[in-house]
Order: sequence, then structure tokens, then C-alpha cells
Amino acid sequence: MRSVAAAVAREGIHFAGCSECEQRTFQYDADLFCRVCRWFVPDVNEKLAERYAAQAGSLPLDPGKCPGCHVSGAKPAISFPFQCSVCGSTRRLNQRDVPKTGEVSALCDECGGSTRIPTTIWCPECQLNLRNLTQITELIEEANEVQAPVGDNVKEPPLDQVARRVGALATASERRFRSITEVQQNLIIDPGHLDIVLFSDGRVEEWILDAVKLRSIGYRLHREGGMRLMQDVHARVSVHNRGVARSVDMWWDKIGDWQS
Repeated sequence: MRSVAAAVAREGIHFAGCSECEQRTFQYDADLFCRVCRWFVPDVNEKLAERYAAQAGSLPLDPGKCPGCHVSGAKPAISFPFQCSVCGSTRRLNQRDVPKTGEVSALCDECGGSTRIPTTIWCPECQLNLRNLTQITELIEEANEVQAPVGDNVKEPPLDQVARRVGALATASERRFRSITEVQQNLIIDPGHLDIVLFSDGRVEEWILDAVKLRSIGYRLHREGGMRLMQDVHARVSVHNRGVARSVDMWWDKIGDWQS
């Protein structure tokens, strides 16, 4: 929050938006910071709550500013990161390459796979700027998520596509595992904890999201085709990468009769 303190020192008053809905909600000024260490005063949350109640909700935007991106014009074009939907590697794409109508598919230099980039990553109000990075990530994942029923008797998506998605999630989880804390490492491989996160109504944190999605697919496969369908998809993952298939074993542990 030192950036907020710096903004207050520079501007006198700094307005910040909610991380969930992006509405401009919080007003910061010098009264909220210690004059010695420039850190928040102990009762900052109570003070912000009082201000929120006094103003009856979010603050009005400045005239002419977009309620989506909160600026009056287009920002400089940026390159944003995204994960390949096939292998899970991190790629980058310039916003100039994303049309505002239709869709574009970004090819991965590592595996040659294709990731759909939806036009919804643009601000829906002004169409001048992209949404924030968290929303971009969620929208791209949603656009590439396997949602249709799976099985050999349906045309889409084929089991090969499901296997590629499972492999991509497992690869992404393996890479993320190296950068998270020891406590998080223990939780991300705990089937019981994954189930608690999966079946709760709260927001899933990014560090565990891939593992939760992977387990969700395992449950869906078991529900629609039992162990036989799970084994079929697992075998297809193993054809491409046996190491990744062993990780899938772990994240599907205790789904039905599945054992890692």
C-alpha cells in the first residue's frame, strides 16, 4: 500500500476501486496514514467503512470517464500474459492483435496449440482499453474451458480435446507448484482440501485454481462415464507425457475408486 501513500502525498486525495467490481469505492487522504512511518493507521478499515456508509456506496466517476476502465481516453497499447490452453506455458499477446469483434486464436510457440482470445477482454463500455489482468485471465480461461458432456458417443468435444485440457491444467499446476509456499504446496496436493475449495461458493485463489479445475474435470468424467472414462482420458494424457499423467493421478486421487 505504499503506492497509495505515495499517491496521497502527491495528489492530496487518492481514489481507489474495488478489486471485485472495479467501482470507485475508497477515498484515501492524509488522515489515514501515520505521519512518521507513512503506513496506515490501526483503525483504517473502520474509517473506510464509515466513509463508505456516509457516501451511501461507491463514489461517482469524474465526468466523461468510462465506468469500466475509469479513463477518458485510450491508454498506450500493452502486451498481456496468458497461459496456453494446451501446454500451460505463459505467452504474451499485444492488444493490437485482438480484434474488437469476432475472436482471435493465439498459437503457442512451444507446443503449437491454439488458445482462443475472446473480444470480451476489451472494456465493454468504451472499447478503448482492456479490462484488468485478473478479468482477462478469467475470460480467456472461460473461453477455452471444456464445458460440454464428454464421451465417445458425442461429437464435441472429442476425448482428445479433454485429454489436452487435462494435460494443460496439470502442467500449469506443476509449474506453479515451484513458486508457492510450503503450506500452499501441502494444500494443493491434498484431495480433501481441493474438494473443500471445489464445492465451496467462494472465489478460488489463482495459485490453486488449475488443480481445482483439474479435479472438477475428474469428477465430471466419473459422473458421466465412471472409472472407464477417466482411464480412457488418462491414457490419452499418458501418450503425450507420462510424467504429467502421473500428476493427474495425484490430483484425481479418491475420485470414485481412483487411487494415485
